[in-house]
Amino acid sequence: MFRRSFNTLVFTLVALLFAGLFLTGCTKTQAVTPSNNTPAPESTAPTQPAATTPTQPAPHSVKLTLYFPNSDATGLVATDRTVTLNDDEVIKAMFNELATPPSGSEKPLPQGTNLLSASVSSDGVATINLSKEFQKNFSGGSASEQMTIYSIVNTLTTLSNVHSVQFLLEGKKLDGILGNLATDTPLKPNESLNVKN
Repeated sequence: MFRRSFNTLVFTLVALLFAGLFLTGCTKTQAVTPSNNTPAPESTAPTQPAATTPTQPAPHSVKLTLYFPNSDATGLVATDRTVTLNDDEVIKAMFNELATPPSGSEKPLPQGTNLLSASVSSDGVATINLSKEFQKNFSGGSASEQMTIYSIVNTLTTLSNVHSVQFLLEGKKLDGILGNLATDTPLKPNESLNVKN
C-alpha cells in the first residue's frame, strides 16, 4: 500500500515537473512572439510610400503655335497644333512639329537636324543646342537663312516664359550659325516676318 502511494507520489511529481516545464516554455514563447511581431509594421512603413510614388506625370494636351516659311521664303505662316506631352519638354515637341510643315509651307529645319538640349533661363532666354547637321545640311541663301532662324525664334517665343533664343551648335556659340545672321547673342522674335492670314 505504501509502495503504491509512493509510486503515485513519484508519478504526480514527474507529471507536475513536465507540466511546469511545458508552461514555462509556453510563457517564453508568448513573451518572444510579440517582440518578433513589433518590428514588422516599422519595416513595411518605408516601403509603402515608395510604392505609391508616381513614376511619370500624366500626359496632358498643349496647344502650340508654330511658324513655317511660306513657299517663296517671303514670310512666316502661323500654324496651331495640339500635342500630347508626357513631360515638360515643350521645346522638344515644337522641334518635332517643325519637321512636318503643313501643305503650302516649307520645312524650316535642314535635313537631319537634332535638338541636343534645350533650357530656359529665369530671364527668359531659351538656349537651344543643335546638332552639326543644322549647319552642314543648310543649302539656302540669305532669305532662306532668315526664314530658318526666325521660324525657330518666332515659334519658341510664343511660350510665355521665353523672350529670346540663343543658338548653339554642338555646344558652341557661333557668330553666325548659318553664315550671315549674327547668332552670338540671343535673338528676339521678328514679327515683321509673320504673314497675316
